[in-house]
Amino acid sequence: MESFAFCPNAECRWHQAAPDCRWYWAVGCHRTRTFGRVPRFRCKACGTTFSTQTFSIDYYAKKRIDYGQLLVRHASSESGRALSRSFGVSCGTIANRIDRLSRQAAAAQAELRALADPRESVCVDGFVSFDVSQFFPNEITISITADSRLALDLSHATRRRSGTMTDAQRKRAELLYADFEFERGAVTRTFRDILDSLATERAPRPRAPLVLVTDEKKEYTAALWAHPLFAGQDEGHRIAHRAVSSKLSRTYANPLFASNYLDREIRKDLANHHRETTCFSRNVSNAMARLLCYLVQHNYRKRFLIKAPASDARVHGEAAGIDPGRIRAAMASMLTDRVFLSRIQLPKTLQLIWRKAFRTPGKVSPDYLPLFAIA
Repeated sequence: MESFAFCPNAECRWHQAAPDCRWYWAVGCHRTRTFGRVPRFRCKACGTTFSTQTFSIDYYAKKRIDYGQLLVRHASSESGRALSRSFGVSCGTIANRIDRLSRQAAAAQAELRALADPRESVCVDGFVSFDVSQFFPNEITISITADSRLALDLSHATRRRSGTMTDAQRKRAELLYADFEFERGAVTRTFRDILDSLATERAPRPRAPLVLVTDEKKEYTAALWAHPLFAGQDEGHRIAHRAVSSKLSRTYANPLFASNYLDREIRKDLANHHRETTCFSRNVSNAMARLLCYLVQHNYRKRFLIKAPASDARVHGEAAGIDPGRIRAAMASMLTDRVFLSRIQLPKTLQLIWRKAFRTPGKVSPDYLPLFAIA
């Protein structure tokens, strides 16, 4: 008989951890076209029935897809429509599977990034793209370790279009902006989100200051000075902030090389962030889900140094000091075992991606989120 570590009912006393004894009994099975015979069980404590599929990433799915291949193809410039052709499924199925993968990726990222060496310097910079149309540029603030180039966290902000516009463009902007309320201080908030994560996982320790490298944005400096991480430092817990001019050459010698490198990789590897293309983000929540999947692929499945000898197969997570066994286990589990939100602790930034909580310009109704996703 199958073995389960917990009851899937969030209200059950055995949800976090079940006893060593047999806490459930078999109640038959049902047959599906995709997965064949699926055994069912009932919890002895709460009476909830569940099946083997309840604990699978394919819970409620009607088609099988190779999630490992989906991650690789998605991170190789294939658009949603190209992916649907490659896998022989609809665009809606691809969007659904990327949604599932993003929730799995959020849990894996929260678990693994906390295991990285906290002494490494951190670069923070904004990746600029757009959502829906170029009248709604965005800034996605991303933190990344300076040497191992492990992407740590990300936060999204929607901004107004800046720069010179024609009369027709100004009129178009006025019409679009009349129905959308922009968040005040959005870029500052994204940087504050990053600082909140750093305060939890990389707070400065005695003889181990936190070195933060950014560009010269005034919003970054103001947010840092006001944040408890900076304001509360003392002799034993210091933060060093290095502001780098954005006019410096984007070479390896640039202190912001890690951020510049990731900016380039995202721009070339994700179809919705290519410049001058028909592929662009039409939904903010979906775009952030895709970006999170890409960052997890980059962190834990992509080689750290592509041109290194074949014997050096480290991924970025290993270069950041994470045990390779933990990485392999987390990646294997991410592609198969369903994660329950009620059993993990996610930071605010990853919670927003999980719950599809971002507002898309021009979209009134909230994004659909299945009930089992917040169980």
